[in-house]
Amino acid sequence: MKSLFQDIESIEDHRVDANKDYELADIIFLTIAAVLCGAKGWKAIKIFGEAQLDWLREYRDFSHGIPTRHSIGRIIRGVKADSLVSSFINFSNTVREKEGKEHISFDGKVVCGSKHGDIDALQLMTAMVVDNGLIIYQKESSTKTNEIPVMQAMLASLDIKNAVITADAMHCQTETTTTIREGNGDYVLQVKKNQGNLFKEVEAYFHKSYRDSPKLLKDNYFKELDGEHGRINEREYRLLPITEWFDETEKFKDSFAVVEVQRTRHLNNKTEQETSYYITSLKEDVEVTAKYIRQHWAIENSQHWVLDVTFREDECQIYADDGARNLATIRRKLLNLIKTHPLKDSVAGKMQRACWDAKFRAEILFG
Repeated sequence: MKSLFQDIESIEDHRVDANKDYELADIIFLTIAAVLCGAKGWKAIKIFGEAQLDWLREYRDFSHGIPTRHSIGRIIRGVKADSLVSSFINFSNTVREKEGKEHISFDGKVVCGSKHGDIDALQLMTAMVVDNGLIIYQKESSTKTNEIPVMQAMLASLDIKNAVITADAMHCQTETTTTIREGNGDYVLQVKKNQGNLFKEVEAYFHKSYRDSPKLLKDNYFKELDGEHGRINEREYRLLPITEWFDETEKFKDSFAVVEVQRTRHLNNKTEQETSYYITSLKEDVEVTAKYIRQHWAIENSQHWVLDVTFREDECQIYADDGARNLATIRRKLLNLIKTHPLKDSVAGKMQRACWDAKFRAEILFG
């Protein structure tokens, strides 16, 4: 309990004294608890507060009770997003446990419901520890192209020592690999035609190796097979160490190997195939490297899908001031808290239990 409220109380209150009938920490705590129980807007947060006021008062004074929904919205929208994000990052890193090579996946997400008139939808770049689903950093990006410097700034701020960084092909940038290596991390990045010369070189090298070095390819081969509901997914990985034959790879700091991934999907007598290429600084065998490539998309399944389906993030119509940013931060904080609770259940199952069981709700929030 102490750590949560220390976290909340560290958030700066920029209101003038005349507007401080309600303690900022009280309203942030109310909002966190209400969103945990499924609240998606200011009215729902107010209803939760009125219904659970006795429970809320076990932890905070709430001396003036629960404010109106408009006051709740005004207070939360008025919190500086950077202050809330800072407290979130500090909390996330206190529960972060680093064992072996930590896999950190970066990906962008658009909060669709935050678009209103001329106001663009909120776009967030997120860093997630894949093995436990812990979100350790988020930062707003204004456009898709803007994600590149945003990710580089995030990397420079994070402790990535001994970590493996994965991101989509947009982030296959020489500056990004330099930042990662200077932070003593490794990278596995997809190569697409935004790096046209590198892409052509890697593609040509594999064609050459199929012709001239079939044994080398066979010795560095790994295959996965899975599927359900009549769909079969087949993934074949081939890894080749970088040699003097390459020119373009030298621009990517400490690059060590390139990987070809051939994906084949069988469904209803229909077959689809695609080939992807990756560049990495890892000095690992093909099976280990394949794991990082496959698990990169966990951020889509483990975070984005849950935020959209369970928290209904894309349906949230809040957009004014920092409201969308702050609720997005609260959802991600809750996702961390929910995932660190040891009960074996889905995020949705834990949220439903928290709604019904005040003792369990307190366990989620306070540990």
